[in-house]
Amino acid sequence: MKRFLILFTLITFITVSCAGSSKEVRVFTKPDFSRDEYAKDRDECFAQSIEQNQDSDARSIVNCLENKGYEFKKAKEPPKEPPSAKEVLVGVGVIALVIVLSPLILAYGVLLVGSAP
Repeated sequence: MKRFLILFTLITFITVSCAGSSKEVRVFTKPDFSRDEYAKDRDECFAQSIEQNQDSDARSIVNCLENKGYEFKKAKEPPKEPPSAKEVLVGVGVIALVIVLSPLILAYGVLLVGSAP
């Protein structure tokens, strides 16, 4: 029973660790603006926030940028290309190899510990 639980835990851990995380990216947008203009506006808002609060409060910086005409939106992520068949097979092969070898390595370790004097 212990071996089954160990194997089940190991497989669960491997499966969860292979899952990717989704990151949400937010950006400021404004019609017809350049990076230099945004950097200048951001620095001005940062300096204004420091003068007012003696601290750089993120909410006041966001409000300042919104007052200058910027909008805070989610960034559109470009569509990802599906992985090639070779990449999928390599990924599946590595996962299968880990799933098969992990219990064998664990069992070998148990045998070594059990046979120790």
